[in-house]
Formats: sequence, C-alpha cells, structure tokens
Amino acid sequence: MESTKQRMIAVAVVVCGFAVGMAGLLNFFKYRNTANRLVIERLMVTGKAVENSIQSSLALGLQFSDIGTLPGTLARERATDPLILGIDIFDIDGRLLYGTDSMRATRPMPQAWLEVAKKSGQEDWFVEDDQEAATGMSVDNNFGLPIGYLAVRYSGDRVREATYAVGREIALSSLLVFGVSAMLASLAVLAVTRRLGRDVLDVEAALRSGDTARAASVAASGPFGAALERFLKTTHSAEREIAELRSRMRKGAKA
Repeated sequence: MESTKQRMIAVAVVVCGFAVGMAGLLNFFKYRNTANRLVIERLMVTGKAVENSIQSSLALGLQFSDIGTLPGTLARERATDPLILGIDIFDIDGRLLYGTDSMRATRPMPQAWLEVAKKSGQEDWFVEDDQEAATGMSVDNNFGLPIGYLAVRYSGDRVREATYAVGREIALSSLLVFGVSAMLASLAVLAVTRRLGRDVLDVEAALRSGDTARAASVAASGPFGAALERFLKTTHSAEREIAELRSRMRKGAKA
C-alpha cells in the first residue's frame, strides 16, 4: 500500500506539472502573438498619418519626390513613439526619397523589403531581420497605382526583450502555481489513500474474523462493499458445493 501511495503521488505531481507547463506555454505564445500584433497596429497608425499627409500633398498637385514638408512630418511622427527607429519612404525601384535617418540616404532599401512590399500589393506588409523590423504600406496616386512605399522601422530586439521579460514572469508564476497545485494534489492523494487503507484493513479484518454479520456490515458501508458481497456469495456457494461433494463421497464409500 505504501508503494502504491508513492506512485499515486508521483503521478499526481507529473499531471500537475504537465497541465501547468502547457498552460504557461500557451499563455506565453498567446501573449507574444498579441504583443506583436499590437505593435504592428500601433506603428501602422503612425504610417497612416504619414500616408494621409502624402495624399494631401499629391492632391495639391505636388510631385511625389518634391513634397518639401514631408521630412518635417516624418521627424514629428517618429518622435511620437520611442519604439520607432526611423521612417523611410522609397519609390518602386527601392530608391530612398525621404527618411528620418540621414545615414541611410545614400543606401538603397534592402532588396528583401522591396520584394515583400511589391508582393503585398495594396495590403500592409511586415519584414524582420536580425537587428531591425519594419512594417509598411504602399503609397498610391489618385488612380490607385503604387508610386512608392512607406516603411516604419523599429527594433525587433527591443520587442523580443520585452516579450521574454513577460515570459520569465509567466514562468515564475507557473512554477509557483505548480508548487501549490502539486502540494494540494499530494495532500488529496494522501487523504484518499488513507481512507482506502482503512477500508482495506476493515475488509481484511472482516474476512479473517469469519463473522458473516460483520462482513455484511462492511459490504454495505465500504467502497469495496459490492466486491466483498460478491466474494462472500461466491465463497458460500463454493463451501456448499464442497460440503455436497464430501457428503456424496462419504455415501459412496459406505456403499
């Protein structure tokens, strides 16, 4: 019984660990997906504001590459969110037209960004590399044709660090929940096995005593009652058959 109790406690602890671990992982991945989606949506609000400014300038008859107020607009929008590393606007060939980072003015946009922007069509797009990530949209003329693309750059490492920080908090919380749940499960197993142990001892005592009334009382009240009752009926039936066989054998011997 003692070894059975230990195995039951071990199973209860393993089950608690699996359940709490899976719940923690699901919460982490759910948070990560939600956080990434909210970051992109948050940056796209800035992108939409810049895109609206571009459309207003185009409506006044200005050329896409000659919007003098756009650099100031980009600088102001970048300052609104500390997560933004820079805002770039480039044409359909990947040539940078406007940007908040002067160091990137002479460099073409990454080819991977340009390919993703072209494949997205009218939809918003997202790219990520080792250091930077960017979300963007196409800039269309009055006829709905793309004349360039807008990219809002941000630090993917910073977002990942914040996500991992939350992941560590989830891990610590999960460890605490596992400890409490494992302790409660172990106590519950101990309580159940203690009750079962008493019932087993009662059944054993009733069988050893040979007292039919006591055995019937245990059968009626304990969790093993039905099984004990069947056992007693089977035993009594077997005893009657054995007695009949002995009687027949004695009669045969006398004859």
